[in-house]
Amino acid sequence: MPIDEPISKATELFIAAKVLDAHWSRALDQPWRVGGCLECHGRNDCPQLDWAIELTAEVASVMFQKR
Repeated sequence: MPIDEPISKATELFIAAKVLDAHWSRALDQPWRVGGCLECHGRNDCPQLDWAIELTAEVASVMFQKR
């Protein structure tokens, strides 16, 4: 059954944390590197890891803005 509502930023961040955790715990020789999920291609290419890092950086930049 498809989801009709858009995903919130909080839900996206939760999913990103799970992706980062998978890459941290499964890529034992080089944590935070490609090798932690089924989407990993080659040694330096994982669209899920790239997305998770980009989203985390985006959220962090908003959180740490000076006013």
